[in-house]
Amino acid sequence: MREDYVESSASLIAPSRVRRASWGAIFAGVFVTIALEILLTVLGTAIGFASINPLQQRNPAEGLGLASAIWMLVTGLVSVWIGACIAGRLSGGPRRADGLIHGIVSWSVSTLAMLLLVTSAAGAILGGAGSLVSQALGQQSGSQGGGDAIAALTEQIKGKMPQAGALLPPTGRTENQQTPGQLTGLAQQDPELAAALAKMESNGGLAKSTAEKDQVINLLKTKHNMDEQQANSLLTQWDQNFQQAKGQTEQKAREVGQTAAKGISQGAFWAFGALLLGLLAAAWGGWAGTASIPRATEVVSTPA
Repeated sequence: MREDYVESSASLIAPSRVRRASWGAIFAGVFVTIALEILLTVLGTAIGFASINPLQQRNPAEGLGLASAIWMLVTGLVSVWIGACIAGRLSGGPRRADGLIHGIVSWSVSTLAMLLLVTSAAGAILGGAGSLVSQALGQQSGSQGGGDAIAALTEQIKGKMPQAGALLPPTGRTENQQTPGQLTGLAQQDPELAAALAKMESNGGLAKSTAEKDQVINLLKTKHNMDEQQANSLLTQWDQNFQQAKGQTEQKAREVGQTAAKGISQGAFWAFGALLLGLLAAAWGGWAGTASIPRATEVVSTPA
């Protein structure tokens, strides 16, 4: 009696005799991954905006951010799986592990390509913003007139310490139409005094700027007919108000920094999870692509 059994010819090929890496298959998987991601992102954008009805919904954008994140995660995994499956299928490797490796490499290249695109766009945006800031600072530093010195001091204080805006109002009055303090009014009329005050506060305030303090007091005595005690009292009160506003601003800045650090940490953990899922999906897709390769069979007969 004769028995027949089926033997796969693919298993008889020595792995060392075949090409183990196919960059053509890898790049094909990368292109498919990126194209599918763009296609599904456009579809998600269309669906998301079509679901918004500003005329009937009280808060149309509520929940849109979470839905967008879920959509991007799911479509990203689908795109990665299909691209890795194509890379594994086209690799022609004799073993399923070869397809798995091709899928992982395809995912790595597509991830780096997307990261490069994102960082390039972000760099262009930051570069434009930095150019605008540099131009603004250059114009401010180039001003030499008395009005420009006062404006520079005012903008510096308001930019760093918004609570101190009433100390040096640009028009000579506060928002409530109240007359400013005496030293503030004198600084608005005296560019040299305004510059000395700005330099004193930039160097740490009254306690740390002895030279600037003496300069301000001498200006008050010589140009504004004040005695030593009156000048010291006026300058001390002005510095206390300035330092109080500065402390409040620094506290708010610390709170904002803490919130930002927490948000960045959470975002990094979510990004790590998404990348890990993408890696697993790529490995699975590459393995499945190689497993779908038809294998030639050979019927071997043995005599009874």
